[in-house]
Amino acid sequence: MRIVPGLLGACLLLTACSEPGPSAPPPTVTVTAPVSPPSVEPATLAWLDGFCSVIHDYRKRNNAEVAPGTAEPGSVEEVQKTLSQELGGIADRTGEVVDRLKALPPAPEPLAETVRQAFVKKYTTSHNRARDAKTALDGAKPGDVASQDPAMKALEQAQLDLDGTYDPVAPLAESQELLTAAASAPGCKA
Repeated sequence: MRIVPGLLGACLLLTACSEPGPSAPPPTVTVTAPVSPPSVEPATLAWLDGFCSVIHDYRKRNNAEVAPGTAEPGSVEEVQKTLSQELGGIADRTGEVVDRLKALPPAPEPLAETVRQAFVKKYTTSHNRARDAKTALDGAKPGDVASQDPAMKALEQAQLDLDGTYDPVAPLAESQELLTAAASAPGCKA
């Protein structure tokens, strides 16, 4: 029976040697304070909110008012009337944008003022083109086929004059302060 005490001793020896080693240290969790966005001057935020609102309001109004018509005009007089209405709509909407842009307070940065002036110029050009074409078309004799071509070209050009004005934030990309303010301004969220 010497084998049993020998085996028992070997088992105890193995058990003593196989105790788990030191446990790994508990993981450490590092908590950092959230990074707050850079503060924006209230005047800059207010100006951008107003600027963006003017442009987005124009886009929304334009989309609502330029909804597809009900029927194709059947006569030259009906075409003249439809073109006159479309030109008048563009003139009214772009004229309102010009007035609202000019009514904004002074821009907070030179870049913002440069962008505003560029937008005023584009909307003024479109407004004047549409207004003048409408005046000429309305002064034409009813049924005057020759009056349609210049009116149609003016309508197309008045729309092209506004190219690049539907995103009020993109031209401000050179200024981190303006971009940060635009991200917070409700009017800049289309």
